[in-house]
Amino acid sequence: MKEIDPLSLQPEELIVLVQQLRQQLAEREQEIEQLKRQLGEKQGQSGADKPSQETLPGAPEKVSPGSQEDLMAQLEKVYPEGR
Repeated sequence: MKEIDPLSLQPEELIVLVQQLRQQLAEREQEIEQLKRQLGEKQGQSGADKPSQETLPGAPEKVSPGSQEDLMAQLEKVYPEGR
């Protein structure tokens, strides 16, 4: 995907961009869920019960790149007023 300067976009173009990013995010989340299911099935078949990797208590949560929270944070940095 080519680099886009959000400040050069018209409001309508920005809306379209956000919709495209949301669609891509939804597709990626579906892929992740599918891969998690496949991994769970594979681990279940092998009989290996590995503990899941969770954030340690008290550790700050990291926002994963490309997540909805990350995209919203980026938009809020570019457009702090909201509109």
